[in-house]
Amino acid sequence: MESTKDGRNVDVRLRSTIRHEGQAADKHELTAAGTLIEKAGKTYLQFTEDLNGQQVRTTVKLEEGDALIMRNGAVQMRLPFSLGEMRPGTYGNGPATFDLLVKTTKLEVGADKFTAHYELHGEGGLLGKHELTITYTEGQK
Repeated sequence: MESTKDGRNVDVRLRSTIRHEGQAADKHELTAAGTLIEKAGKTYLQFTEDLNGQQVRTTVKLEEGDALIMRNGAVQMRLPFSLGEMRPGTYGNGPATFDLLVKTTKLEVGADKFTAHYELHGEGGLLGKHELTITYTEGQK
């Protein structure tokens, strides 16, 4: 892979499926240029997405036992993943921020793929079941 002082350039493909009780699955897909960074023995994937004309910078900590997705910009989000555990997270859009609980039911981190299946809980109930797969391959930036 091509390297830069900040990491290796990668092409990112994100696919997510969200299921809400009694509704059809909501599917999203996005592609972006990203960077794979090694820092202090940990691996991070960074990419920026355009959300309705506003930028959202996403960082994914790629660790099997303790993964994390952080989004900053038009959307503020922190989702921690630990298999079988319920962990506190947050989601914000504009001035409003909501506390969430993230229950991870599947977590796989590979050399070129990140998969997380999780439930989001808030306000005392299940908000939705999510399936997220992010693949990252050698890219040109």
